[in-house]
Amino acid sequence: MSTPLAVGIDHVIMNLSFSSKSDDAIKMIEELAGEYRLVLWDPQSQDAYLPSV
Repeated sequence: MSTPLAVGIDHVIMNLSFSSKSDDAIKMIEELAGEYRLVLWDPQSQDAYLPSV
């Protein structure tokens, strides 16, 4: 969670590592994605999470 973000006009890329604080970080990321209507993509599971409407 200390790696800087890669931000472009159409994306934000961040790398997370597992830790006891990961749940808090993921919760905040999900809230921000919903607020800004961003799709979350998990490359490990190949799952996409759409923002709630």
